[in-house]
Amino acid sequence: MEYLIVLISLGFLYLFLKPKPKTAGKTKAQKQDEILEGYKQIMKKELSRFVDDKPLFNQRKTALLKRFANELNRNVFFDVDKTRELIQELINYKIKE
Repeated sequence: MEYLIVLISLGFLYLFLKPKPKTAGKTKAQKQDEILEGYKQIMKKELSRFVDDKPLFNQRKTALLKRFANELNRNVFFDVDKTRELIQELINYKIKE
């Protein structure tokens, strides 16, 4: 009877302590796309108020692009060339009303 209790106890210990399989994370390209879409949403939200006021629109867009470039320079998913490519894409991004 004691052997049965020991075997059951060892079975439960094995179930709780066995290594968990690693789940696949996002790829670098998926993370970059996710960050780009997030920046586009921020730009759309922030700049949609200034569509009629061109100087203020350009000033706010420039400030956002500088902030994004600063963040991307510190991000491990982006090198210098990829940062330039992404900022260029954000510069060309059109805000739709």
